[in-house]
Amino acid sequence: MTVSPQIFPPRKRRPPAGAFIAPNLSDLKLVQSLLILSQEISSFKPIPFLLKRNSLSIIRKAKLLAILFDELLRNPIPFLSPTLLCFEEMYIVLQRVKTLIEDCSNGSRMWLLIQTESVASSFYEVTLELSTLLDIFPVEEIDLSQDIQELVILIRRQCSQAKTFLDPNDYNLRLQVLTMLDLIRKQIVPDHSKLAEIFDKLGLRNSSTCKEEIESLEAEVQNQIDEKSKSEVVALIGLVRYAKCVLYGASTPTSDRRQRKVVPEANIPSAFRCPISLDLMRDPVVVATARHTIESPSINGLNLDTTRVQ
Repeated sequence: MTVSPQIFPPRKRRPPAGAFIAPNLSDLKLVQSLLILSQEISSFKPIPFLLKRNSLSIIRKAKLLAILFDELLRNPIPFLSPTLLCFEEMYIVLQRVKTLIEDCSNGSRMWLLIQTESVASSFYEVTLELSTLLDIFPVEEIDLSQDIQELVILIRRQCSQAKTFLDPNDYNLRLQVLTMLDLIRKQIVPDHSKLAEIFDKLGLRNSSTCKEEIESLEAEVQNQIDEKSKSEVVALIGLVRYAKCVLYGASTPTSDRRQRKVVPEANIPSAFRCPISLDLMRDPVVVATARHTIESPSINGLNLDTTRVQ
């Protein structure tokens, strides 16, 4: 069972932090844009299943900032250049926050899990940047109500006291997946109950969600530059397809699937081969407990496509 990155649809790279720019707008239009952007972030739900606390924290801060921008829009006042520069930089940071949450919410859950430590650091970084901008925001020099001044001080304090946070549950789940991938590379059948527990925690609870996850991972392959990351994503594709079969049953082949291009075996680099062999699926090894984790007849009954991970 093999896979080649050439069969995956192309995907644009996520924009780097430096790609975001502030709009060239008048004072009032800039504040209006900040209000709209902060309200958009405020409407987001926390990232499901992973990094919930990290995303919820930044969403709450955006809600507080929306109150500030709404007040400035209702009672417009002229801004000095330092204040405008602060707003422009804040717009860039909020753009990054929005993109970060959208990317995490709409992408692969498995890949997000593997990258959870890095993504948690990204949430911390944007919070620190907001803290810096709020520190230089001249709240005392702007004609704001007492309530709004106290609100700005509150947001400033919350941002400055923020610390990088990695949920222990996310960390342990990531460790379990990495351990399972290592077992598969050694041709050892994963424990069925542990596999089911992992997929339940990630919300991959049926064949349909697993199929969507595979499609997200296939897109993620094209999002990676280095070969090591691509091979890691491909290994996850193999794991999800394997779990989809043993937990929820094999999918019924469709005419669309039969029409897909078959990549010749000889042209597929070894780095992109799924570590789960057909031999392992059809005749799994017995683990240390002397108990088959998956019955051989159920594996033999699967209609496995040997040219493409589904």
